[in-house]
Amino acid sequence: MSTGTDTAVPAPTRAAALVRRGWINGPWVDFLTLGGASLIVLGALATLFPRDDTSMAALAAAMLFLAHFVNHPHFAHSYQLFYSGFARKAFADPSGLAARYRFAGIMVPAILTVFFAAALVQGSVALLGLAGNVMFFTVGWHYAKQGYGILMLDSARKGLRFDAADRRWLLANTHLAWFTLWLLANDALRAKQLWGIEYYLLDVPTSLQAVMVALVAASTAVAARRVVGRCRRQHALPVHGLTAYVAAVYVWLQAGRLDPLLLLVVPFFHSLQYMAVVWRYRLNQEGGRQQASGGPRWRAWYRSARAGLARFAIVAVVLGAAGFWWAPQAANTLGGYDRAVFGTTVFLFIAWTFINIHHYFIDNVIWRRDNPEMKSHLFGS
Repeated sequence: MSTGTDTAVPAPTRAAALVRRGWINGPWVDFLTLGGASLIVLGALATLFPRDDTSMAALAAAMLFLAHFVNHPHFAHSYQLFYSGFARKAFADPSGLAARYRFAGIMVPAILTVFFAAALVQGSVALLGLAGNVMFFTVGWHYAKQGYGILMLDSARKGLRFDAADRRWLLANTHLAWFTLWLLANDALRAKQLWGIEYYLLDVPTSLQAVMVALVAASTAVAARRVVGRCRRQHALPVHGLTAYVAAVYVWLQAGRLDPLLLLVVPFFHSLQYMAVVWRYRLNQEGGRQQASGGPRWRAWYRSARAGLARFAIVAVVLGAAGFWWAPQAANTLGGYDRAVFGTTVFLFIAWTFINIHHYFIDNVIWRRDNPEMKSHLFGS
């Protein structure tokens, strides 16, 4: 509720104060982690990085190394957040959100498990290849929705509220841009391999591509006009949210068509963007818990928010290594499947596709404004 003092302060001054205390992790950290660093690095790589086999192999090895500490833990973080207190979230609350938890947390992994088991039993590489295409589909959707979500988060924390019509246009633009770039990538790539399993993409008519590109251009123009108008009226500009949106919806999804080299780097920046928000959420959550006073200094540190975040991050590194490497490699060694048909790395393919597809569904439940935990520890902090 506003007071007489609040109304006496000019709107631009109030907006500036909200922006100063609305950072997620700080002005420069937000810029770099939410998308700004990716624009700098991808631009430098596209223009300066050599294309010889040795340099490409070195970049691929470096990104695979970094994946152990950023890409894979970012997936693990989503599982940590989603399944923490799962019984309470999924069964104690009669709301529609609880039904979403049950579907994403129980039904989706059950469906995926049955699907992959059927493919192995039937000896169907084509069926596994279908999972590769589904993964490709959901990953792009997830990238785009994350960019939109961070724009909404940054705007809310800075006191800029988009109305329902603004959000509809932004979401329409998000979905159109993602779907169009997915169609274009399908037409350009046709067939890919992941861990020895080939999956086929679609042959998209040129006329459909032209129509979709025109729709994206029109929706972008309308969405940009509404955003600019809203920012002028409310005297606030969510710079970092807009950077995240542009990077995720346009640059990252388009990177592979611009330069295949960039595909090695984009997942790192998507994961970094995700972790910047997750770590802020976790710090706020840990800081909001009542800490016991007294006792040795080490005990006070152990119970601090930063120590809690450190434990959370270490567990994610272990879970990521287990999910992406240890468990599937053990299954490849011990599993009784037809190696003449599937090769020797089929469970790496299954693990990577399973986690990527499931990650989309569980994130679609976690990062909702009607989720009370998100409202408390992100939008309300």
